[in-house]
Amino acid sequence: MMEGFVVAQGDACLPLEIRGPNRATVRLDAVVDTGFNGYLTLPSDRIRSLGLPVREEGRYTLADNSVATTRLYLGELAWFDQWRRVLIAEMEGDVLLGMAMLQGCHLGIDVVAQGRVEVRALSDGS
Repeated sequence: MMEGFVVAQGDACLPLEIRGPNRATVRLDAVVDTGFNGYLTLPSDRIRSLGLPVREEGRYTLADNSVATTRLYLGELAWFDQWRRVLIAEMEGDVLLGMAMLQGCHLGIDVVAQGRVEVRALSDGS
């Protein structure tokens, strides 16, 4: 199981560790975004510091119905005690954890300041 927290503004956050090809890692808090169908977003400065390789370009429809084209990078994310290769979309702003990453998981959120955020794999029998 992975645990996070709800910030005062109401965002559900999950601490993550992300690794680039040179084994450089960064630990950060990602906002769980159930409206984002990708894996993860990172701002360009984090992508550069990790040395992530470009994979392709992707198109996303944003909350305001505008369409954004962005670069997608390959990186690794520590997920349930294993490194998992994921596509990371380059987007400025908050680091977002999307629904593709949460596929096959249970997400529980106590929606109060400092509330508990819980992610557990559905296949673990719990």
